[in-house]
Amino acid sequence: MRERRQWVRLALYLCGFTILLVSMISCFGVGPKDLDLPRERIVWPPPPAPARVEYVRSFRTPRDLGIRRNWLVRFFSYLARGRRNFQMARPYAIAVTSDGKIVVADPDARSVHVYDLERTRYKRITRAAGSLLVSPVGVAADLEGRIYVSDSYRKAIFRFDPKGEWIDTLGDEGDLLRPTGLAFDRQRNRLYVTDTLGHRLVAYSTDGEKVLDLGKRGEEAGAFNYPVAVAVDPSGRLYVTDSMNFRVQILAEDGRVLRVFGKQGYGAGDFDKIKGVALDADGHVYVVEALHDVIHVYGPEGKFLTAIGGTGTGPGEFWLPTGIHIDGSGRILIADSANHRVQMLQYLGEPEGGAEL
Repeated sequence: MRERRQWVRLALYLCGFTILLVSMISCFGVGPKDLDLPRERIVWPPPPAPARVEYVRSFRTPRDLGIRRNWLVRFFSYLARGRRNFQMARPYAIAVTSDGKIVVADPDARSVHVYDLERTRYKRITRAAGSLLVSPVGVAADLEGRIYVSDSYRKAIFRFDPKGEWIDTLGDEGDLLRPTGLAFDRQRNRLYVTDTLGHRLVAYSTDGEKVLDLGKRGEEAGAFNYPVAVAVDPSGRLYVTDSMNFRVQILAEDGRVLRVFGKQGYGAGDFDKIKGVALDADGHVYVVEALHDVIHVYGPEGKFLTAIGGTGTGPGEFWLPTGIHIDGSGRILIADSANHRVQMLQYLGEPEGGAEL
């Protein structure tokens, strides 16, 4: 009996020691961190020009944003499955919900990462309509915080509630050939989709009804050649990266062509492999040039203004960037895909006197 008590006491001591040890470990590195923190301020355009965009930070895991699960949950999860840091494999597209969640499509991880900075929570979306996601490449969010995901392999657009639970699938089965880029017009409650293999742009209402279907394969204005991304401005104008035509097309809400800019080349502002597109509050157009590892910035009329980035692995450098999103506060989020991270920049506003960026 005495020996049994000793073993029970020893087990309790060991258990208490383990809990204390895990508690101590969990106290280290609780806050957000940035492994790519620069020594000096990084801005664009470079000095002596006035800074208009500034590097803020980058992140690869929830922990980089200060998101950590309860230590007891982490401890038992480690015992069950080993260490899991949920690092991004190949971030491809980004959106920000109305309540501030950062949503990242990650096709190589076959999942969508949801980072809730306000509540310090993280969730992975891996399933829709009873099956696993295969190639999630586009994300968007509406005013109610619902998340939309395009899966290019499953040829579908899935809608999820703010908690990341699947609600329904938009569109008719077989209608989309390869849905990729998504953009939600929160003024008009429309979801825009680039159907890359269909060489067209499609829009759905929040009821799931198709309200726009335009485009065909071609080189003339209004036709597309593998469009990959779309953005929408407050007036309803659409900006489509027409990748194999090496241009951006600006369309009216009804699909009329308003302006086309860009050409193939290796000079400043030229295109070779364009991906994402976004707009800041002053109407500047940001276009991701993946092969050149830069973000081109244009004026509202399509005039080239400056380039952000360059090839590399350091802060403010890119390696095959893809998606871009600019939220209402001017925060610029870029999917730096081959560097397995998202980089965060900040738009600082128009220069004094109304000079261009």
